[in-house]
Amino acid sequence: WRYMDLSRFLKMVHGGSLWFSRADEFDDVFEGSISETTRQVVKYGPDVTPEMIEHFNRLHLWRKQWTFVSCWHQSERENALMWSAYARQGVAIRTTYAKLSEQLPSNAFLAPVMYRDFAKEPVPEGTQIRYFVKRHYFKDEQEVRAVVIDAPANEQGTEDLQKSNPDLGRAISMQLSSLLDSIICRPFAPKDEIDMI
Repeated sequence: WRYMDLSRFLKMVHGGSLWFSRADEFDDVFEGSISETTRQVVKYGPDVTPEMIEHFNRLHLWRKQWTFVSCWHQSERENALMWSAYARQGVAIRTTYAKLSEQLPSNAFLAPVMYRDFAKEPVPEGTQIRYFVKRHYFKDEQEVRAVVIDAPANEQGTEDLQKSNPDLGRAISMQLSSLLDSIICRPFAPKDEIDMI
């Protein structure tokens, strides 16, 4: 399930694309971070200086603006929490894991989110996997994510750290007729809205 407001749904239909939000634009400040337990476990060699560690941190923050995420809810049934949180005046669309996987670009990653207690549990460390781990408070979301990391390169072929992302996300083209199983109107939607959808 993907719950969204009506304007986002209409843009998806008219544009033939699925919206992926920038990872650094989410409300959760822990998005893409590692837990304190992981920080205590990770050991750097003696040749790694504090300046290098600071550079690693800056690199992560820079990559975060070039990381695009589409969030889905894995369930057999509708979910009142998801309607309330993400689509009070919207719709939900349904697909399968396999159909979504087939529509994604080759540089995309698709997987269920893992939920961890950041105060007590280590979080897997890595450029992609850190976006598939959230704090245990969000476990009821039963989230599946599609993630695309598309950082720009400079003339030397390395990441262009001077470039910032002016966009809030990215619309990625999809064959919606092949992706969607169904479209579900919000509970108690008026008849004219149902007819329009």
